[in-house]
Amino acid sequence: MQENTFMDRLNTIFMWISRLAFLNMLWIAFSAIGLFLFGFFPATAAMLAICNKWLKAEGEIRIFKEFSTFYKESFWATNRIGYILAAASIILYLNFLVIREYGSSLVFISAFYLMAFFTMAAATHILPLYIYEKSSFIPLAKKAFIISIINLPYSIAILVSQSAIYYWLFSYPASAVFFLGSLLAIIQMWIANRSFIRLEKRAKQKTNLTGIHLSRNEMNKNPIFFLKK
Repeated sequence: MQENTFMDRLNTIFMWISRLAFLNMLWIAFSAIGLFLFGFFPATAAMLAICNKWLKAEGEIRIFKEFSTFYKESFWATNRIGYILAAASIILYLNFLVIREYGSSLVFISAFYLMAFFTMAAATHILPLYIYEKSSFIPLAKKAFIISIINLPYSIAILVSQSAIYYWLFSYPASAVFFLGSLLAIIQMWIANRSFIRLEKRAKQKTNLTGIHLSRNEMNKNPIFFLKK
């Protein structure tokens, strides 16, 4: 019995290793198809969508078919979202260079780092949110920013875990080829889902306490009620 349990666990580990390696190869290949400039963001969104299906145990998944379908369907939308985020990152970086070169007051520097943190935290929620509701950038950005503040520990967890994975994988460059994108994606999606579930529970408790019943349209207008059933 113990031997069977050990073998089952070993099979599960190898299954996840092969899954993540294959998904990472798809991510690289589809990014390359879009010449990276136009393929990176839709490939990343497709990778997150596959990870979300795995985490929710939605049965057997045809990884290549599901990945390519999501990639095609979200190509333009995710590129728009991605390049807006890239532009925001460049602006933050240029401000950082100016502050480092010319200095500034402590208040301004503190405000800058706080803004940079919440911008990065919100950015880590935008694509996971897009998996649930395919909205344009502004509604997603508003919700992502609110979530990053309300669920601050989860925002910190995403940033810290991704930084740690980057450091670990680039310490062993060969492993980065097989697991960089997919490992980052599945951990990001797992933490983001925990964050979304927590918000749903809080929102449901609030409606139960107030005795107010919200329709689906009213719930969608509220930044807390963002997940589609």
